[in-house]
Amino acid sequence: MSQDQTTINNAPINWQCSGKFALTTGFGATKAESVIANYIAFIAPVILYFFAWQALDWSVLQIVVASLLSIDMVGGVLSNSLGSMKRFLHTNQQLDINWLAKLVRRKYLFPAIHSQLFVIPLCFDIAWSYAFFWYGIMMISVVFIHFMPLYLHRAIALLVVMLSIIMAQLLPAPIGLEWIAPIFIIKLVLSHGVREEPYRPTTSD
Repeated sequence: MSQDQTTINNAPINWQCSGKFALTTGFGATKAESVIANYIAFIAPVILYFFAWQALDWSVLQIVVASLLSIDMVGGVLSNSLGSMKRFLHTNQQLDINWLAKLVRRKYLFPAIHSQLFVIPLCFDIAWSYAFFWYGIMMISVVFIHFMPLYLHRAIALLVVMLSIIMAQLLPAPIGLEWIAPIFIIKLVLSHGVREEPYRPTTSD
């Protein structure tokens, strides 16, 4: 068995990227991974609307913006955490991919272009400092993690996530979107930034 394909503790790991690249799932996604990446996130705005947003005096534009942000954030967390995406993000294999795929793999540039939080002060009652603060926390965390030894990445990322959840309860946040900053951190610091083994289904699965 090659170094790119191995089984440890009955868990198959495969770093080989083959087939066609998909923006939301990377390489070699199973049907289950494809469903998780492409459809599950659409449940988020439905739940949020009926349990939180419906009671708020929001305009149609605010509901649309909040829905798109929730799909993007939740979908990004799920997509970036898939084994098929981890395979693409962290493989050493030389890949023939287009510019967009290359952008997704950039460990600093890809997080840096995520400016979605700056839409929130435009549409909701919150100061611009909200977007600058959380964007800055995200970028500092991403840079810091990649200067640390690999074996510490997951623990440091989880520490950042826990601190962001705590800070989100203590700092001003847009009503109805109090949760979005920690999800933003999870998406880019933990899901995208941390290397994980790209597991494959076992025979029992």
